[in-house]
Amino acid sequence: MKDASAILNKAFLAFKPPEKLSLSEWADKFAYLSLESSSDGGRWKSLPYQVGIMDSMTDPDIEQVTVMKSARVGYTKILNHLIAYHIHQDPCPIMVVQPTLDDCNGYSKEEIAPLLRDTKCLQGLVSDSKAKDGTNTLLSKQFPGGTLGLVGANSPRGFRRVSRRVVLFDETDGYPDSAGSEGDQIKLGIRRTEFYWNRKIVAGSTPTDKDFSRIEKLWEKSDQRYYFVPCPDCGHHQVLKFENFNWTDDDPQTTKYACEKCGVLIPHSKKRWMVERGEWRKTAEGNGRHAGFHIWAAYSYSPNASWPQLIEEWMSCQGDLEQIKTYKNTILGELYSDEFERKVGASSLMQRAAKATYKRGIPPREVLVLVCGCDTQDDRLSLSVWGAARPKESDKKDRPEQLYLIDRQVLWGNPGRQDVWDQLDEVLTTPYVNEDGIEMKIEATAIDSGGHFTEEVYRFCKNRAALGVVPIKGVDKLKGDVMIGKPNKVEYGAKGNFLKSSIRLYSIGVNKVKTYLYRRLRDAEIDDGYLHFFPTITEEYFQELTAEKEVRKYKAGKIYERVWTLKSGARNEAWDELIYSYSCLLRLYQLYPVYKRHIMWDKYAKRQSKEPKKALKSRRNPTRKDYVNNW
Repeated sequence: MKDASAILNKAFLAFKPPEKLSLSEWADKFAYLSLESSSDGGRWKSLPYQVGIMDSMTDPDIEQVTVMKSARVGYTKILNHLIAYHIHQDPCPIMVVQPTLDDCNGYSKEEIAPLLRDTKCLQGLVSDSKAKDGTNTLLSKQFPGGTLGLVGANSPRGFRRVSRRVVLFDETDGYPDSAGSEGDQIKLGIRRTEFYWNRKIVAGSTPTDKDFSRIEKLWEKSDQRYYFVPCPDCGHHQVLKFENFNWTDDDPQTTKYACEKCGVLIPHSKKRWMVERGEWRKTAEGNGRHAGFHIWAAYSYSPNASWPQLIEEWMSCQGDLEQIKTYKNTILGELYSDEFERKVGASSLMQRAAKATYKRGIPPREVLVLVCGCDTQDDRLSLSVWGAARPKESDKKDRPEQLYLIDRQVLWGNPGRQDVWDQLDEVLTTPYVNEDGIEMKIEATAIDSGGHFTEEVYRFCKNRAALGVVPIKGVDKLKGDVMIGKPNKVEYGAKGNFLKSSIRLYSIGVNKVKTYLYRRLRDAEIDDGYLHFFPTITEEYFQELTAEKEVRKYKAGKIYERVWTLKSGARNEAWDELIYSYSCLLRLYQLYPVYKRHIMWDKYAKRQSKEPKKALKSRRNPTRKDYVNNW
């Protein structure tokens, strides 16, 4: 009888449901850190500030979790444990959204593979990616009761025709503007969860620039929790703030934290004591189901996140705006917003333009070269004509030219019809007359070929190659990290039938060009490199000119890519036109080695020294009321 009873007990235990654990409890019991994905391999132990974040992810009363964070706080490991938790405890369909497909591949190899291999309770639940059944690949894993899919935010296909109960967004501020033509990736991902009453949506990221940050928008909708720690002297609970750190004689080793209530200086040796007694507190109402957490490196137990170490890194950033940006994002976990940066805004640029003394359509005598950039839209062509003035020290390669906005026009009409191209042709072939009465033609024109009217652009450029009109195509980055590449011959056709005729297509490294011109745009002193604007240009133009901002993508607390993103709902034609116009100048520069660039300027200066022998047709009033526009 005793033997029979023992057998029955074992049978009952076999059917006993698994112990109900929170995520932090599960991780402390089962999680293991692999050596290739962690500096210290071995059993996981949740840190005090991590517990609240982790347990919110398995709290049935919380639907959405947002984490705005710095580096060095263990967030990636928390995501890994959440995935493992669901495989082991609560199987369901899971989606992880990384910035790119390459990031997905790296995450699968560097994090998921060691996780599945070294976490004992997961062994046997997910087959090897090399298994003959082909059910598991780098980007797709199957396990009893659920699936794990890795999706790149740059891939629209990943969001189609799938339903997921759990969606995890990682490094949201590194996402491209849109998943192809599908729209915002976070909205697309959330839409995949609509059929689940117990869905879970988790988003985490190092923040970037204010007004361009996705994690900021999610954080503002949450209950905005901060980690409050007690003062060892007076017991007052407070959020650790960078401005309360104190050090003497530029020596980071003297760093101490000043209690905001009693003012006592707290040494780094007391940090662990404070963090162990800390607690998460809500600072906003939210909707009751969206938990938001802000955490930064000052709370971390990491040896490279000691208070003296953090201050030493801050001191090393001084004088370098880019390093300061990175520090605020990756160490403080804060959005970057600086008064200096705000100088590149529509209103401030309007004020600068108001001081200009030249008129629209009349190049100042300093301008020697005219170039044009044209953007294609579904119902119009928009173009900007820019003039370049010779650098003061043109024999030095590090001296850029000054740029003058000469004209801005919008030609309304369907680019699929000839009439709008006839308007553009007249603009490009009608000379401008400068302050000295000298006629100036547009030396080079670049037209965007990446829209819906590629064939029309090719055809127009083919017939006007002798006038320096070429199609261009923007790419994020060119080989060698240059701003403009060598032209490639492309064939264009009609209705799918390719013609023998070919044209030269120029590729532009838009990220590099934008970064370069943005830095010049914010230069407030009139000198080489300065950008001028005629005083009658509208604020709407400057809103388009400043509609994008550089976003830094971080990995392991370091910048690995810089991309430009468009503010939601904004238009950026003016900005694109500046990029295209400058690409024309880059084309002209290709003809002259840097050390011979003065020869190019001499050539154009000589051309301006006297009237043309045969006058070209004169330009009408640049307002062009018969074509245009409200510019």
